[in-house]
Amino acid sequence: MFRIIQFILSFFSGSTKAKVMDAITGSLMKGMAKGATSGGGPLGELMKQFQEKGQGDIFGSWVGSGPNQAIDAKHMQEVIGDEKMEEMSQSTGLSNAQLAEELAKYLPKVVDKMTPDGKLPE
Repeated sequence: MFRIIQFILSFFSGSTKAKVMDAITGSLMKGMAKGATSGGGPLGELMKQFQEKGQGDIFGSWVGSGPNQAIDAKHMQEVIGDEKMEEMSQSTGLSNAQLAEELAKYLPKVVDKMTPDGKLPE
């Protein structure tokens, strides 16, 4: 799965984009992989987190074959949580607010590219 993520990273250039993509692949996905208890690995855990925070439909649109629904920075920050946001903020050098904006922009694209068949990987 992380090879797929590295391939996706190749589409993004620029320091802010690269930092955000590193945060997604490093802190977020690996953190989800450690806590994986359901199918779908780290993406399954991330989807579960979105569902628990009332944003499951939005995440589902990223996985599905239709258009991706947008998420605002405030909801992204709520889903990810203060502790994980702070960890990623420190590793990227971006403020929590900046990071939430960037995650709202790029995480839907990453999830979409990782689920080309419209379903979570096994």
